[in-house]
Amino acid sequence: MAAPIAALSNDDVQNEDLYDDISYTTSIASSITDYKFEHGRRYHAYKEGRYCLPNDQAEQDRMDLQYHALRLTFGDKIHFAPLGEKVERVLDAGTGT
Repeated sequence: MAAPIAALSNDDVQNEDLYDDISYTTSIASSITDYKFEHGRRYHAYKEGRYCLPNDQAEQDRMDLQYHALRLTFGDKIHFAPLGEKVERVLDAGTGT
């Protein structure tokens, strides 16, 4: 059985080494709107090439269809974690479209 993943402490969150790629004086707006186009598809420009799939409407439609197919496959179940009666904290790692 794998060891549980430890949560970040406040000291970890405040550690600037975790944010070495982030500049607090740089706007992300240019990376959002400066799209790259290749073979008729739109790709993001932020850290170009790190995410290989397009981010255009056709890709968002494909992701939506995949999500609905998975919901149908799993009987509309959106999680498989054994949740107790009183859930206090949840991390939703999905990003959606």
